[in-house]
Amino acid sequence: MDNVSTVEVAKEKLDRWLQNGTIIAGAKLPSERELEELLGVKRMTLRQALLNLESESKIFRKDRKGWFVALPRFIYNPKSSASFKLAALEQGREPSWDFIEKSLVSSYPAVVESLLEEGDSGELYRITGWGALDNHKVFYHETFINPRIAQGFIDKLGHDSFSHLWEEEYKKKIVTQRLAFRPIRMSGDVCKIIGGSVGTPAILVEKYRADSNKNIIQIDIEYWRFESVDFLINL
Repeated sequence: MDNVSTVEVAKEKLDRWLQNGTIIAGAKLPSERELEELLGVKRMTLRQALLNLESESKIFRKDRKGWFVALPRFIYNPKSSASFKLAALEQGREPSWDFIEKSLVSSYPAVVESLLEEGDSGELYRITGWGALDNHKVFYHETFINPRIAQGFIDKLGHDSFSHLWEEEYKKKIVTQRLAFRPIRMSGDVCKIIGGSVGTPAILVEKYRADSNKNIIQIDIEYWRFESVDFLINL
């Protein structure tokens, strides 16, 4: 069995390639078979070295496509009212995004049940989508809204931001009232949207959005690729 020092030697050599630009940010690494030959190591040693670099956010996996060099990390303030698009452009990144599904559902995570009030039908709007930086998908989101509070929201959303629609159509200025973070491993459903392999590290963010009366009217559940983002909250 290869010992830890062999893994460290392989990792350090790979790390040097990343640091000196031998393989540029966003580029695909050679296949694992090629890396074994280049480094002169066995498959298990190489795999551990790659996993170590992944844990340090220096590389990432795309399902069925291989290993890639991590792009610069996105500085994200989840409490800010600025849109993902604006924040990305300010950092010199190229943002893109899209909605996947907009529907009325009666099955949803328990965490969003707080949107319901006594007498509600038990149905919520569910809007799913993804966001990308420099053509690389970095997060998947599920957004839940009470249709009683915002009738017709999913029909009016178009390609606008949620905040813009709340302000223009429903005359509500929303603020982030509460945030929750936790590390997770990506599920198969999330991997299908933003790439990666099942079990890839990710960060789950729950955002509770409130109106001017401090009533929670929107809950966002976001799944961010671990290597793609640094969270910064100004107090």
